[in-house]
Amino acid sequence: MPDFFTPNALLDAFSLFCLVGWSAMFLRAAYMKRAIPALDAIKPLDAATPKPLVSIVVPACNEAAKIRASLQSLLRQDYPRFELIVINDRSTDETGDIINDLAKQDARIKAIHVTVLPSGWLGKNHANQKGVEASSGEYILFTDADILFAPDTLSKTVAYAETQRAKHIVIYPKMLAEHIFEEAFIALFALLFTWKFSPTGAKNPNNQSAYIGVGAFNFIKRDLYEAFGGHRMLKSEVADDVMLGYYVKRQREGTHVLGGDSMVSVRWRNGLWDSVRGIERSAFPGVNFSWGWVLIGIAGTLGGLVAPYWLPMLPNGFAQACGGVSIGLIFLVYALRRPALKALAYTALHPLMSLLFLYGFLKSAIGITLRGGVEWRGTFYSIDVLRNHAPTGNVSATTESRTA
Repeated sequence: MPDFFTPNALLDAFSLFCLVGWSAMFLRAAYMKRAIPALDAIKPLDAATPKPLVSIVVPACNEAAKIRASLQSLLRQDYPRFELIVINDRSTDETGDIINDLAKQDARIKAIHVTVLPSGWLGKNHANQKGVEASSGEYILFTDADILFAPDTLSKTVAYAETQRAKHIVIYPKMLAEHIFEEAFIALFALLFTWKFSPTGAKNPNNQSAYIGVGAFNFIKRDLYEAFGGHRMLKSEVADDVMLGYYVKRQREGTHVLGGDSMVSVRWRNGLWDSVRGIERSAFPGVNFSWGWVLIGIAGTLGGLVAPYWLPMLPNGFAQACGGVSIGLIFLVYALRRPALKALAYTALHPLMSLLFLYGFLKSAIGITLRGGVEWRGTFYSIDVLRNHAPTGNVSATTESRTA
């Protein structure tokens, strides 16, 4: 047997693979930090500049606990020309009453109540379509009913759109958490999302393979939205936010990505275990129900995310060195956007969070396959219905439509 097929040689090759992989991850993360502009650094348009009307479309299903604070943060926007269209999508809690109450207090709110979901539609996508039909803005902002906005979010976004001639803008929100375990899981989620979706590639209209969308903040010019058919093209898309970016690219337009840590925030899920459950709902649909991508996910998690932590325990000096340096690089990746002590905690929890992510991914694939579909908000959607409307290829293993 040639020397390069011996166990030690194979282990050395795998150790080097881990080291090179995390070196690439660090370089990419460092580049992304410089490449993504911060929304709070944008200067609003001056008072004399004409302001285009913005339609804010907010679908909501059973969001009574959070929707009032979210809508109030939108009503506090200092931008002078916007309308707020809120769609109550078959809620069984007090969501509809809260929307009506706020609409009575502020004429900028248009309340829409959906009672029946047409065949072939996911609830959130249908609600967004109904909201657009009731809107008249030159720009449309699609957002969720649990997002919180700083008062100058809209004015800065419009200024960027007008000065940069950006027809599609997404903003990375700050993901709020209550304890370190939830924070560590969110940090891993963000790391994987950044690796999967390239903001610089998405901005290039000629790069058709790179596209992106964020459910918390999808800001699009109406003529572009209507050019690709709007949410009628997304009617049964689980990852509707990302796929909006996909259709933007089909129109040879780019997507501009901004950082919104101090401007846009959301409590993604209610704790660590609920975050894992969120992955269970969306992961398998996010890879278009492909078991091939599930196998790649297993290999990537165990071989790329977890392996650096067991390499230092092996009786092989090269493996120990590669593993140790890889763990150091994992720390540096987290430290690019977090204080050092938190980055250290995330690094220590990284293998556990990776295994929890894999657990959610596998449970999603197995459960949806056995059931033959996905159930959201009391409505069952078969795999055939969801798959028939999806473009070929995977979308995202980490995207969730909360109001589907």
